[in-house]
Amino acid sequence: MRDGPGTALSCATTAILAAALLAGGGPAGAATEEGERLDWVIESALARPGFNGLAIGVVVEDLGTGEILYERNADSLFVPASNMKIVTAAAALRVLGPDYSFETDILLDAADAGPRTGGDLYVRGSGDPSFVSEELWKLVEEIRLAGIEEIGGDIVLDATCFDSASAASPDVLEGDRAYHARTGALSLNFNTIAVRVGPGARPGLPARVALAPRTGFVEVRNGATTASRRSSKEVSVRRAVEGGSNVIEVTGAVPAGSRPRTFYRSLDDPAGYFGTVLAESLEREGIAFGGVVRSGVVPADTRAIVVHRSKPLSLIVRDLGKFSNNFVAEQLAKAIGAVTDGRPGTTAAGLREFERFLASLGLDAPGTRIEDGSGFSRGNRLSPRTIAGVIRAMHEDFETAYEFFGSFSVSGTDGTLEDRMKTGPLPGRVRAKTGLLDGVTAVSGVMETAAGRRLVFSIITNGSRCEAWRVHDLEHGLLLAIHGL
Repeated sequence: MRDGPGTALSCATTAILAAALLAGGGPAGAATEEGERLDWVIESALARPGFNGLAIGVVVEDLGTGEILYERNADSLFVPASNMKIVTAAAALRVLGPDYSFETDILLDAADAGPRTGGDLYVRGSGDPSFVSEELWKLVEEIRLAGIEEIGGDIVLDATCFDSASAASPDVLEGDRAYHARTGALSLNFNTIAVRVGPGARPGLPARVALAPRTGFVEVRNGATTASRRSSKEVSVRRAVEGGSNVIEVTGAVPAGSRPRTFYRSLDDPAGYFGTVLAESLEREGIAFGGVVRSGVVPADTRAIVVHRSKPLSLIVRDLGKFSNNFVAEQLAKAIGAVTDGRPGTTAAGLREFERFLASLGLDAPGTRIEDGSGFSRGNRLSPRTIAGVIRAMHEDFETAYEFFGSFSVSGTDGTLEDRMKTGPLPGRVRAKTGLLDGVTAVSGVMETAAGRRLVFSIITNGSRCEAWRVHDLEHGLLLAIHGL
């Protein structure tokens, strides 16, 4: 997620407003009172065009004393967007533990022995959200090193650790972008594929299209051409499903001499994607395979020849927060459901655990609603006080605090805050999780003030009708004012 122009406090209105605040300006006496200072920032913004009807909730607390320094609509319920991932990350660390790892098992029939297995090769997944092409290469190497030279039967994919529902929200199924990725107990590359599109050698020739990973699982229809260098035409990359198969359609034009662009598109049938690329990779490694890739269940009389473990949850959660990865969030929700409620893991079971987690902290406010783990659903409802309460509780939990806060983006430095708050006193002083949907923004986390106070804050807006970067300027103005407390 990246924001638009103005996100580095470049908006003149906010810059002037912030400077006045730090200098003690504003309405008579307002800058001398903490609450009135922040009220002034908000009211000044709400008076501007495009902010009519904007609802905003804010809470600021001292992490050391628990003192509420400011609140505005702190108990009101908002669509939290990706601030929902704060709850997901916290619950995952508490329920599964920072050292939890996902297993992908390779099994053979117990009677099979030797390099040329006459039976099927079974692959059993547990929902690893971090299984990417590099991990697949390692898995293939582990199979080769286990002595397998030929697979006489089929490759059987056991994805029954999760239920068959591939999305928590119906909206996910309507799109093909990376953030529309499907879930699955056997998944690869966040269930997306990279489509690299570049110009041909000269105008008039077809554009060059390449997939990563290379796979026959996806059909490519390249209707894009190479245009003149001055062409303003655009290229379009869409994923469709026809007859159960994934089709990538590339249309439009690419200017001659331009740099290739990479588009990421989600894919249907996660297990089929995983299994097809696995079979292709095994054959490239010289392991003969003449059967088919199919779904099934690992029978009882099998033996594991490879147990491939993921990186620890602490690092998976870091990627979840820094890059606001919807796929990882939904995989974790189902994994939690599988651990707490038994297999197959379901989103519903995972969300019930989220609710129990909030209740254990006394944060199950009336009206709170959780419909997914990523915040993609507009049916989610959380209050700023609930989100700040989760952050505060994690700060007090020594066993998970460091891993949890390591998932927050750092202002002006990395993650979704890399291009925000890059100037003034805020770079490196704010560690937070952002959120963004049409008409919704959120930023919640911790920060250190100029006086050295450490605070927890949550700022959520709903109902904006202007560009997101303008609302981000309001958030930055508030954080700048809070920094001066």
